[in-house]
Amino acid sequence: MNSIKRIIFAATLLGGVAAMSAQAPQSYQEFRNSIMNDYNDFRKTILEHYADFLNGTWHEYEPMMPQVKDKTPKPKVVPKVKDIKPAAPTKLPEPKPQAKEPEKPVKPVEPAPQEKPKMPSSPFDVPKPVTPPEAKDAVPPTLKVKPDLGSPILATLPELPKPVIEEEPVEPDQPAVSEVPEVPKVPEVPVVPQESREGKDPVMFYGMEILVPSVDFKIMESMSTVGDFARNWKVMDEQKMADKVLKAIKPKIKDLGLSDYLAYEFLCAYMDAKFPDMAAAPKMSAVHYLLTNLGFNARIALLTKTGDPIILMPSKQNLYGKVFMNMGGDKYYVMSAPGVSVMGQTIATCDLPKVANGGKKFDFRINGLNLPVKEHPFNISYGKLNLTGTVNENLMPIVYRYPQMDTADFAESCLDEGLRKKIVEQVKEQLGGMDKLAATNELLQFVQSGFKYATDDAFHGFEKPYFFEENLFYPKNDCEDRAIFYTYLLWNALGVENQLLFYPGHESAAVALTNEIGGTSYESNGKRYYISDPTFIGSITGQCMPQYTTTNPKIDLSLPNE
Repeated sequence: MNSIKRIIFAATLLGGVAAMSAQAPQSYQEFRNSIMNDYNDFRKTILEHYADFLNGTWHEYEPMMPQVKDKTPKPKVVPKVKDIKPAAPTKLPEPKPQAKEPEKPVKPVEPAPQEKPKMPSSPFDVPKPVTPPEAKDAVPPTLKVKPDLGSPILATLPELPKPVIEEEPVEPDQPAVSEVPEVPKVPEVPVVPQESREGKDPVMFYGMEILVPSVDFKIMESMSTVGDFARNWKVMDEQKMADKVLKAIKPKIKDLGLSDYLAYEFLCAYMDAKFPDMAAAPKMSAVHYLLTNLGFNARIALLTKTGDPIILMPSKQNLYGKVFMNMGGDKYYVMSAPGVSVMGQTIATCDLPKVANGGKKFDFRINGLNLPVKEHPFNISYGKLNLTGTVNENLMPIVYRYPQMDTADFAESCLDEGLRKKIVEQVKEQLGGMDKLAATNELLQFVQSGFKYATDDAFHGFEKPYFFEENLFYPKNDCEDRAIFYTYLLWNALGVENQLLFYPGHESAAVALTNEIGGTSYESNGKRYYISDPTFIGSITGQCMPQYTTTNPKIDLSLPNE
């Protein structure tokens, strides 16, 4: 069996890792190492010839309109139990999991037999580029690149809504958070010596100065046609830029805990810092070069009318509100410099061999950030529960315009593990001694009334799902933000099994109870779940918003996540 064949069915064999390793761990490990060595050798060959692909044929693609997660508008004013006639107990059918793919992926059309590329006989043979079926006309090699000297490729620091509630009349059953919360004084922290700046380059990343080891390298100052992307790749390759730069940057990306997407943004900030007076195209080309050498299946592309460079990014998650294009059956989301508009023009990118698409997709979930700390106090109280502490304000600009994922992806991401542990401890300490149902209802009504309600459009001007920690920074949130906050604490602080639920225009929750309590419920996986809605003001577990009492919800996430 030759090396390429082993690479092709490697994914299938790797799927049986648990069973095979249990039977013959040594032989399996040797086989796996052999496959990975072959793949790494082959990918190295692809990278060595990437400039040739960039210098080859480029085709146009039609961009697709951004996906919308839910077209049903959210209520501008949330209902209150006191204004509504109680609904009769309702047992709903067992709900289904929320579909992860809103649209069916495009099925690639197989080329005619005589057009099929020959499989290389060795990992060192270079396969021929293939034109995906979605490709339109080939673009001329003289297609112009926008000469925008001094343009940044990372978004500037966004202007955030004030984390303090303005003075406004509040009804008695929904008290406001105090404008300037009183918090216990934080003990003085010993002064930590600043990191030495010697031999370091400062990178401004969302208002924070991050120091990375200095590396000397050059890129083209500007580009005029698509052919310059190949020339810039060769310029970087001749300097062994990937080895030098990634050796300096990869440890910093790991230390900061950046997701794959934030690593891309950090590379953009790095290029802006190194070459502030250069055009966007060579800097974006350099970012693409580094991403590809990191193993990602990123593509460099050009908007055909304006000549703006963009990065095409395949994702492990569904992304909403992002223009994308279909290529070879995969979605590639458009990532561009600030102020670039994709609509009304086609996208051009080079043809690559099919096997070159074996790089990693980008993971947009966040698994704990480790950024410089700027403390912002919070103090939220309602009923028997009071949550106090500080949230790292430096996290907020980074995730303010974070690409929209499925609600479950926000719920399962984590910005600040230390903060979450402190919140969980406070909830356990204050509610842990109560009966499970009583504690559940106490937490439920805290989330209902401890925060003020506002839709994303009203408060932010765009759809803005919150990560858990953002609820402690912004004074207003909506249904999905509350549901994420509530379900996390239900399981992690109170040990109550629950499910995050999707309704058209609404996000809610349900808790698993062993005792019959009446109200709106359903059965899932042999357990009975009762609606427990953190946006239905004044409700208790079992009470459902009247417009949803006969609507079968979809399950976004179950906690614990099995």
